[in-house]
Amino acid sequence: MKRREFIKLTALTALGVFLGSGALRSASAKITLEEALKKHLGVGLSQIKESDKVKIKAPSIAESGANVPIQVSADVPVEQVESLHIFVDKNPNPFIASVDFSPMNGEVFFATRIKMGATSPVRAILKLKDGTYLMASKEVKVTVGGCG
Repeated sequence: MKRREFIKLTALTALGVFLGSGALRSASAKITLEEALKKHLGVGLSQIKESDKVKIKAPSIAESGANVPIQVSADVPVEQVESLHIFVDKNPNPFIASVDFSPMNGEVFFATRIKMGATSPVRAILKLKDGTYLMASKEVKVTVGGCG
């Protein structure tokens, strides 16, 4: 390989890396809770009803945002529930998970561990088969961030 070919190849590689990192940065840009709700549920926060039928069990203070245990349950017959969606308001991408339910589940219950970047409300939103949404939220204080 000649010197000029090497310089061209190096310059093209550097340009590709530079442009590629910019594309990754814009793809991982922060989105708001409202944008995430519209994208995943097709509705805004104002169309979702707070309900005491949905319950979130999570620590009030999480030592590390990298591993926060949560449990979601509901006093709604599983036959009426289509899906459960979990969001964390202040994460770079607030959407965490979606879980579909069927009568074979027996009850509405889901437990997992999530990542949280900062102190924020955790929201559990149930989509019922009649098209309505029920929500519960709990503020979790994070002492050490786990995201981004």
